[in-house]
Order: sequence, then C-alpha cells, then structure tokens
Amino acid sequence: MTQFERSASASVGLLRQYCGSLGTVLVQPLITVGMLLFLYAGWHVRDEGGIGAGLRVAFVNTRAYRIDHEHEREAAMLQTELHYAADTDKLIDESLAGLLGYAPLAARVQLGVVHNGITGVTGVALLRYDVTNSVAAPGKTLGALLLNQPLSDWNNFLPVLLAGRCFLGFVSEQPNSALRARLEALGAGTLMACPVIDNRNRMLGALFVTWDVRDIPPTGDTLQAVMKHALEVGAQVAAALSLRVRMSPFSGGPESQ
Repeated sequence: MTQFERSASASVGLLRQYCGSLGTVLVQPLITVGMLLFLYAGWHVRDEGGIGAGLRVAFVNTRAYRIDHEHEREAAMLQTELHYAADTDKLIDESLAGLLGYAPLAARVQLGVVHNGITGVTGVALLRYDVTNSVAAPGKTLGALLLNQPLSDWNNFLPVLLAGRCFLGFVSEQPNSALRARLEALGAGTLMACPVIDNRNRMLGALFVTWDVRDIPPTGDTLQAVMKHALEVGAQVAAALSLRVRMSPFSGGPESQ
C-alpha cells in the first residue's frame, strides 16, 4: 500500500468516526425539536378545532403573517377612505360654490362640522367643530380651515340653528370674541349661519355665509330666498357627509363591505 493510499484510508476512518460521534450528538436535539414542533402544532390544532386549520395557523398563517396582513389591510382601507373623502369634498365644495353664487355680493361660504371633541374632567363630552370646507369669491379672503374649535363659539345662534332656521347678524355684535376676531380678520361685516340637517333631522354642522364690511347683504324676499336655498344646500351637504360615513371602510357599515 502506497503512502497516499494509507493517508486516504486513515482520513476515511477519521471521517467515519467523526460522523458517528456527530450523529450521536445531534440525535437528542433533533428529538427535542421534533417534540416541540409536535406540541406546538397540537396546541394550535386544539385551539382551531381541526388538523388542517391548526397546521395552517401554526406554520402558514402565523402571528407575524397576520400582523403584516393587517398592516396591508389598513393601508388599503386608508386609500379607500382617501378616495371617498376626495369625492365627497368635491361635491361639498361644488354645493358651497353654488350657494356663494346664489347669495348676492357674498364674499365666502364655509362649512363647520360638529363632532364629539374631547372629554372634560367631569366626564361630559365637550362638543367641538371643524371648518372643513371653504370657498370664496374672486379677490376675497378664503379663510383658514380650523380644527377642534369649541362649539360655544356658536352659542349666540345655536338655538336658531337647532330650530332649523338661518341666523343673520352683524359680526361686530357677536358676543363670542374668538369667533368675532376670526371673522373680522377676514374683513367680514355680516354673518349668516344656516344648519346642515340630514334626513333623520340631525344637525351635523352649519354653513356660514359672510359679506365683507363694504358689501350689503340682501334683504326682504331676496334674503328669504337665499336662506331657503342655504337650507337646501345644507341638506345636500348633510347627505354627502352621511354618505362618506356609510361608505367609509372604517365605519363597518354594509355599504363599506
């Protein structure tokens, strides 16, 4: 036997000895892993009430998979919500623009939407409103959109709105200083507020039509016609707001499925 053959034979012998020792070392961990997998799968089979469902949850539809899937679902729902919001905002802006054109010399029309706001220390919900949409005549100040303003801004005319009627008054005579200051900053001299009421007779918000200081609002029959039209526009806006809620994937309504 040559030197090379003797070396090769020795190497093979060492390899066999090593593999045998390695196999002995790995057997116990492999048995342990197998037992753990069996117990893990059995636990899910028991919880799911079936072998197929249990194995799917254990090895396919895992918690990490479900979390990732939930993130994707929420992202898809958000995109759907954005599309619905864009569509309804377009409809609302068109309705406000129509009212602006109908009211002679009006400078701007804004939509305030009432919501639950925050909870005070007494546990009573403090109602708030957002100014979500606004249109203005050419050359007139549009006004900023506002969030979480206290509904107490409307205290002077809220009873009139709740009665389903429009309110007309001078900005300088409004007792709420915050509302008065915001309107005066826009150059407004006269304010008309009309309720946004849905087909279930719920007031969802209000439309605000303002005339600048140098512009005179209509009177008499023309004013009554503008108020009547504003109430009709308010109903249209309420329908759009209600549709957005029903179609929202976050609302859980049948239309959103």
